[in-house]
Amino acid sequence: MAVTMRDVAAKAGVTPTVVSRVLHNKATSVRVSQATAERIRTIAKEMNYRVNVTARNFRDQQTMMIGVLHGVGFERQRLSEGSRYFACLMDGIVDRAFHYGYSVTFCPALMGDNPGQAVSDGRFDGLIWYSTDLTGRNTELIQNCLSPLVVIHANESYFEGKVPTVICDNYGGLSQAIDHLTGLGHRHIGYVLENRETFSEAVDRAKIFKDILVEKGLPCCDESIMLAEIGLDGLRRQLRETVCTALITSSEKLAGELLHEAQKAGLRVPEDLSIVGFDSTEYCDGLTPKLTAINQPLQRMGSAAVDLLIAQVNDLPLSNKHLVVPCGFDIRESTSTINPTKK
Repeated sequence: MAVTMRDVAAKAGVTPTVVSRVLHNKATSVRVSQATAERIRTIAKEMNYRVNVTARNFRDQQTMMIGVLHGVGFERQRLSEGSRYFACLMDGIVDRAFHYGYSVTFCPALMGDNPGQAVSDGRFDGLIWYSTDLTGRNTELIQNCLSPLVVIHANESYFEGKVPTVICDNYGGLSQAIDHLTGLGHRHIGYVLENRETFSEAVDRAKIFKDILVEKGLPCCDESIMLAEIGLDGLRRQLRETVCTALITSSEKLAGELLHEAQKAGLRVPEDLSIVGFDSTEYCDGLTPKLTAINQPLQRMGSAAVDLLIAQVNDLPLSNKHLVVPCGFDIRESTSTINPTKK
């Protein structure tokens, strides 16, 4: 049978309140001498006393659990396939959550009898929503959530500034990519996202990309944005027909597909076509050629989201609840100077 606080108190000849003060820093109005405190700790160790976390959390009305949600309308996240995006993001979330003494539950789909219940039924102290497919249903769930909530990949304007957000500096990241490509002689640069893509930040990146082209005096037209036709021969045909000599993709996963299809289309990367991805995890080093990519600081973003969430859980003031984290840029093998025949 598990040793209780009352058992420790009885052996130490003190009240359970005194034991609580020493072992759990509760009952702060109770004064305990250093000698008594040391005797209680020694007895607790000898008796192999362990905190009943469930009982403590019930008393404190906390679960010490953070839920990580993918949202409504997305395919289930496969953790073992392709891009290391999710693993890097979760490293940041889990490490920071453990720093605060929290556990993390990943919800590949919303739990409960209905989505509204799943995000506000009290099973978690707070929630991190890491995707922003801003369908009406997702927006409604986020805005009406009763639990503390932080959304990753959203900017301040998404929810009228009412929901704390974490996002990378897309403008800075794309600017670095475009500067890198123009430095190699490229002027006809395109941005690629999947034709079926509804991920709001990917669409935002397309607009930012076009704005930067205009700012830098580079050619910008409808053909600057490629909606990739994944499957059959659609993407290969698009790659053969594009006027662009360099492409920037909305994710490293899509860039990997482009590399594969470009080879099937008879295009050499980077000799005939330079490709830049977005995320820059270890996945990029396993591609052939290795993928040059905008480095989205996923671990820092996950960590920052937990900091924002814990501040909400504890009703602490937030000096800035909309964080924009700078991007890096990693040059590998998938970009090179422009082929003279392509100018």
